[in-house]
Amino acid sequence: MNLIQAVKLVRALDRAKAEGTLEEKLRKGLIAISVLAVISVLATLSLLLFISYRLIFWKKSYARYIGYNQYVILIYNLVLADLQQSIAFLICTHWIAHNRIDSPSTACFLQGLWLQIGDPGSGLFVLIIAAHTFMMVTLGRKLSHRAFVVSVIGIWVFVGILVVIPIGSHGGVDVFIPSGAWCWIDDAFEPDRLWTHYIWIFLAEFGTVTLYAIMFFQLRRRIHQSAILGNSQRESLQRLRRVVSYMVVYPLAYLVLSLPLAAGRMASARGNTPGMAYFCLSGAMMTSSGWVDVLIYTLTRKNLIIESEPSRDRSYNHIFSNGPKSGGVGNNITLITVDKKANRSALRGHDADDSSHARDGSTDDIVPKGPEFGKVYQETTVEVTSEPAYPDDQSGRSSRDLPEEPRMPERTATSNRMW
Repeated sequence: MNLIQAVKLVRALDRAKAEGTLEEKLRKGLIAISVLAVISVLATLSLLLFISYRLIFWKKSYARYIGYNQYVILIYNLVLADLQQSIAFLICTHWIAHNRIDSPSTACFLQGLWLQIGDPGSGLFVLIIAAHTFMMVTLGRKLSHRAFVVSVIGIWVFVGILVVIPIGSHGGVDVFIPSGAWCWIDDAFEPDRLWTHYIWIFLAEFGTVTLYAIMFFQLRRRIHQSAILGNSQRESLQRLRRVVSYMVVYPLAYLVLSLPLAAGRMASARGNTPGMAYFCLSGAMMTSSGWVDVLIYTLTRKNLIIESEPSRDRSYNHIFSNGPKSGGVGNNITLITVDKKANRSALRGHDADDSSHARDGSTDDIVPKGPEFGKVYQETTVEVTSEPAYPDDQSGRSSRDLPEEPRMPERTATSNRMW
């Protein structure tokens, strides 16, 4: 009972403090935060509407449904989380208009709620993008479409749990109150701040850095080892490393923009509270996550080799193979080729279920429409798996991959060869 009275007393003091007008430094800081929040809201909302339009009316632009493109869906959800965060900081315009931070109030509650959704949500999706890239590069695999959808839904459910815990565990008490330059979880509930917010931001920051560091050194080692396989194999690995370098921009941007605010909050928990100017600057950086992610997507979308993913859960380890493998060449390869007929014939070589997932209509022209990527994967397949195994076969394929028809060499000698 005494604890409840103490908490109510603290709330009363906070409300009394909130009734005062904003200091000049705080007001200027909130103006900067609000301007960047408006930019982020407009940018993220525009990108979400654009991608949503392409997902719904995909037949107008693409031959096949683009919703199976896992990178695009992950970036879509990342931008959606950024939108929640930007809307939260947009409420700072309300404090500027009223020249004070009102608590308790609907605006204060919504600001704390959206921050609790957006901050961990964007961090978790950045981590998932890193894990997806790590799985592709290191393990040569990806999740099936069904498992991928379940994973995305599971992340949002988990974020919802992180929001419900601090609200539900303190019944009758206003959890979201003025905290620094905006409303968030009361500092009296430090364990809730740590386990429903900070821990997931730090996990996303350092987890992504670790995963990308492993991928970078692994690709570097394999590029060095690929010298014995010929220039085409080396070029293929170098291209894959460039894909990783494109995707690493997202976690680096998140790390730079989120770390100052997280560090400031942790310093406050230890009793070393930074000044209001520091929190305003950190908040301005944090709310910039939305427009920065949109800018990164806009600049890199034409250079990402999204369709280099394996179809469903098939292996891509043949790209990193150090020697020839026997058999099964036509059953575990997805080609990006200039020759449309060759590409369709390769896709028909898969089972019917895989054909529905090997999408050649990547959204927003993420896959460059040039000959270079087709050449890389076709050339790699020939050198590593086919030609060394069957040097006398003029078609470049194993005998069990060819239909048993007489006089086939005349047909395979044409320009329609897949490699």
